[in-house]
Amino acid sequence: MQWRYAMDKTKLLSITNMSLSELEAWCTSLGEPTYRAKQMLSWVYDKGAMAFDQMSNLPKNFQKHLAGQRRVFQTSISDITQTAYGTEKFLVHVSDGNVIECVLLREGKRTTVCISTQVGCAMACQFCASGLPGLERNLTTGEIVEQALHVKNHLPREERITNIVFMGIGEPLMNYDNVIKAARIMNAEWGFGIGARHITISTVGIIDGIRRLAHEGLQINLAISLHAPDDRIRSKIIPSNKKIGVKNLIAAAREYFETTRRDISFEYLLIDGVNASRQDAESLARLLKGMQCNINVLPVNPVEEFHWRPPSRETIETFCRMLENHGLVVTLRKKKGSHINAACGQLRLQRQKFLWKNQEHCVK
Repeated sequence: MQWRYAMDKTKLLSITNMSLSELEAWCTSLGEPTYRAKQMLSWVYDKGAMAFDQMSNLPKNFQKHLAGQRRVFQTSISDITQTAYGTEKFLVHVSDGNVIECVLLREGKRTTVCISTQVGCAMACQFCASGLPGLERNLTTGEIVEQALHVKNHLPREERITNIVFMGIGEPLMNYDNVIKAARIMNAEWGFGIGARHITISTVGIIDGIRRLAHEGLQINLAISLHAPDDRIRSKIIPSNKKIGVKNLIAAAREYFETTRRDISFEYLLIDGVNASRQDAESLARLLKGMQCNINVLPVNPVEEFHWRPPSRETIETFCRMLENHGLVVTLRKKKGSHINAACGQLRLQRQKFLWKNQEHCVK
């Protein structure tokens, strides 16, 4: 059989970029029945295949043809580090030679994968290592999806991914189309089959993206990295807030809830001497008054390049108690990855520093 195709063979994108309908259309264009698409997806998402020649129910000559047209994976794992908590961090090589990170977090029956959406980040948040080298580019859908696949293939057979959070390197809503497509693949029965309510997209506050997300018809969770009760403090921590504004962000969050009826989570990093005082807690309670939301409080992870440090245990407990006294739902998160540089971008930055140092040595 002669397959009909017209494609730039130098690109060889992975099939993880494709939805079921796209893969079915591609199979049809190659003169193959549409059921081949589900066969391929089953091999990738259920059986952990990483190459076409592992898909034993496909004809051998079709396997060879596919290998000249697409790849199954376009990324690879170069390093895995772990802690006694069960947290594991994966350093992932992408197609252009860059590296990104994803993190596996275990807590009780929950097995969560924290996924990156960009190579680098343009938001320049003053507590996050992701933005220090700047933004390189958006990740493709496949590069996003494959992070979870690498983790899935790494897990023991009896363990499965229960939750996905788009909270790694990059601002998810600045790569909107690829992130939403990846989320749909995570949710799809033919993909990961993870319930929409177990998928979370986190944003620093891209208002247009929040409004678009409200109308996607996806029952996924929205988390907003707030980290401050007012513009004075938030702009110091998150420079992009100067264009966003806390009041505008909270207004968009209220609109999101009114449209979706889904609770919103607000992420709040406690930074000693910056946003963790009693006055800050009172201001935050007033800001969120009447909102149906959850507040996830986390002491900041120290990053060498920044001077921020976490508050004392007493200060943290007082801050949380004051919010609860105002009727807000508060969850104090544990730090599980500081020993492996698991805060966003730290492992990638560590690798880049090593490369930069070696380059300088070679020049000398």
